[in-house]
Amino acid sequence: MNLNDYLIIVIGLLKFLLILTVGTYLFRLISPFILKYLIHRLKKKFNDSNPENPQPSPKKEPKKTDKEMGEYIDYEEID
Repeated sequence: MNLNDYLIIVIGLLKFLLILTVGTYLFRLISPFILKYLIHRLKKKFNDSNPENPQPSPKKEPKKTDKEMGEYIDYEEID
């Protein structure tokens, strides 16, 4: 192999790396919009197929106060 063959291989490798880098960068820029679109579409599909049963929002239970919990009992060990 002479110098021209090596030069062709190096240029091809550089082109491949450049295309890979640009493709990855573009994918990272576009992917949030694609994910938002897909999630919105899935929500719409789910709501269209199940209109009678909307998902209830989770209710938070109020925390129990000390008065509701009772008093603290300290037990002693018996030997």
